[in-house]
Amino acid sequence: MPKETRPSQWSDAELDALIDSYLGMLKLEIAGASYNKRQNNLKLQETVKRSHASIEFKLCNLSAVLDGMGRRYIFGYKPRPHFQAALRDRVLRRLGEFPFTDDYDADGDSALAEAVKLDGGAPSTVMNPGREPDDSFEPRNEGEHVKAEESECAYWDTLGELWDRTTGGSGVAAKPASEGQSQLPTAPRPAGVEEACAWFKSGLNSDSLPRFLFLVGGPGAGKSHATSEIVDGLDPIEPPEDGLAHRSYRYRAGGRELLLINDATIGSTEHRRNPLSKEIDASQRAGKHLVACVNRGILIDEATPITANSTHDHTAGQALVRWLAGDAASESNWNVQTDCDEPYLRAGHLFDGPDIVASVLVVFVDVCSLLERRPEVRITSGDNGGTIFEAEPYGIADFAKRTAMDVVTPASALFSKVTDLVSTRGFYGGSEHLVDPIKANIESLSSNRVRAGILTVVRGAELTSGQRMTFREIWGMITRCILGDAPNQVARDELRGLITRLQPTEADSVLRFKDLQVLAGLRFSQAIFGGRNPGSDSFDPLGNPITKLTHFVDPMRDAIPGRFDQSWESGWATPLADSFAGPVTNGSPLESLEDDLDAEDTFSGILTEFDRILDRAFVGAMRDPKIRDKDRYAFISWYGGYLGRLYALANGIPAFRPQVAAWTQAWYLSPNLPDELGFGLRTLLRPKRKPGDIESASLIPVLASRTDPIVGVQSEPKLALKTGDVEMKTFRDSEALFLILSEQGKEISRMPLDFALVREALACGHEHAGVTEMTDVTSPRLERFRAARLIPTQLNRANYRVVVGNSDFSMTVTGGY
Repeated sequence: MPKETRPSQWSDAELDALIDSYLGMLKLEIAGASYNKRQNNLKLQETVKRSHASIEFKLCNLSAVLDGMGRRYIFGYKPRPHFQAALRDRVLRRLGEFPFTDDYDADGDSALAEAVKLDGGAPSTVMNPGREPDDSFEPRNEGEHVKAEESECAYWDTLGELWDRTTGGSGVAAKPASEGQSQLPTAPRPAGVEEACAWFKSGLNSDSLPRFLFLVGGPGAGKSHATSEIVDGLDPIEPPEDGLAHRSYRYRAGGRELLLINDATIGSTEHRRNPLSKEIDASQRAGKHLVACVNRGILIDEATPITANSTHDHTAGQALVRWLAGDAASESNWNVQTDCDEPYLRAGHLFDGPDIVASVLVVFVDVCSLLERRPEVRITSGDNGGTIFEAEPYGIADFAKRTAMDVVTPASALFSKVTDLVSTRGFYGGSEHLVDPIKANIESLSSNRVRAGILTVVRGAELTSGQRMTFREIWGMITRCILGDAPNQVARDELRGLITRLQPTEADSVLRFKDLQVLAGLRFSQAIFGGRNPGSDSFDPLGNPITKLTHFVDPMRDAIPGRFDQSWESGWATPLADSFAGPVTNGSPLESLEDDLDAEDTFSGILTEFDRILDRAFVGAMRDPKIRDKDRYAFISWYGGYLGRLYALANGIPAFRPQVAAWTQAWYLSPNLPDELGFGLRTLLRPKRKPGDIESASLIPVLASRTDPIVGVQSEPKLALKTGDVEMKTFRDSEALFLILSEQGKEISRMPLDFALVREALACGHEHAGVTEMTDVTSPRLERFRAARLIPTQLNRANYRVVVGNSDFSMTVTGGY
């Protein structure tokens, strides 16, 4: 998005309010008391009438002022340079040190001076809330304790920024890269976006044709982030000064003007109807460059003719919008010649009759999954001075082989960068005695194979739901993997207090395990699926954008028996069940599971000391003679699920893995179908009246209200249509897969071949139709397919049967329709 206009400078009154708030927090920090940064920020917002981000940044500026003076500052507000000169002057005046001297005068703020004073004695023994006083604390020189404090601050600073990126955080709508002073790494852009932006920028200062770039897709895909870099350094024309988001912005770019449509969903003040088309027209007439962020709804609205007789492409804008919407036909002098056409990227030239008036490139930013490898795009100059666009077809990885493949995707690259960053920050001092699930999460995520397993499960969630994750969901997923569900419970500066408050008791083994169950809710293996622990508040996974997708693939939903061997139909839960077999008081389920698995199993990479503490607490609770049967059974059920999720995540096993893997096989084999899936689909589409009988046919009732096939004995005569064999093939449209159904070479119907239909088909066996939780989803499709066979054009030479009892008789129909 374009750079915001810098707000007016802070007044002395605003700066004083800022300093007062900062001083109050600093005093509490020095005293070892806790405080809530968020509440302080909200109070300041009421006073200074500025945004949360603006106040946060100014507080960091204040830390930079104090740090530059060699004074104490709040470590939670990392010093940010380039501060307002008036801020430093105000601090100096409050200290009575303007101009700066070694002493403050009587007019200075002695409380502030004492609070930030570093010289003249050792600093406070407590630098951060929650830390106990340490008699061995050394003075602040260059010693190890200073380094520990700095490491601690860096650690919490990083976790705090992650807090802002989680679902509902203040940075949830942030662009998919570090913003301004953020420490968080940059996420790779969707396929084609980086190359498209480079192509667009390369033409801004040349004498080439005007360039039109369109980034099409929903929110959270990084469109605004990409456009903000395009206009970075350009001279804005009449920039808005109200600080609000606007539909469009203008810039000087070489000898031309550039129009940026940053959000086409915002209404236009100039054009009430079809604003995008008219903005394209205006840009074409004036020879402007144009870059636009658009969602598909806008294209559909503007590409639809107002009346049935409207040609709707009398102008450049109308023709180009139709091309963007996928309609290349033109009925006027304007048309777009396509040079490159892939589902995620399309390039061409806008023509006015025989004349080229603009080069056009569109990237559909949400077509390719961020959990798959980005297809390569090359944009080069040809020998004749033209531009050559080359786009690799989009592909998906074989799901059964994902964890064994070294596939770099935008999501995996970001995941690795974030976990590496958090790992290098170290862990906060004084935590050795704490049972800390956050530390356990970071330790587990240091394994490449564990991260690959988690991303495989998340990709399974995409494929089962049919919904691709945007950068917002990817950030939310990463945050839940590191912080668990802590953001749902406390504010960002209260995490340490939460972990300390939840420390388990040592007095009673049953209560200790219950305490650890609550702590385990912060472990990513629990939080990523939206599960809550016994005794905690109710939580609806459907209310969270991440768990709404992942809860369905919680591996404990099916826990398929067998030993995992990486094949697509492999089970996995037998070792887990065996580890709980027999009297559980005799040993450790975790140790039993480890002994039963191969040494190379990824499960060893996900385990941490936290998990072993939990296991020992479980064994202790089971051996407690006072444990009630109700608690015993509940503990076994919960701990079995806990270990099962750890094992499944380590090995990349979502629920319904065989069905997801079968779908990816069908995608690869398109237009053909895997044999087992083909058998199941045929059973769904035309189930036999007598399953298992080679002579039996599929009979559809002709005069019934529904077209459910006739099975079994019929007490009353029914008129039915005997159906022939169905020819099946598939068609790929990017990641979507469609099943095309034909009879005697004539297409009857086509329907989405998605997870729901695959699951239903694979539940069929021995020519008997299966029933799953997806039946309500697939039944309408099957009903429409059978009904399509009863339309008059399909009934020519139809084979009618009269069905009664256990028999059916041929019936001849004379005459025509």
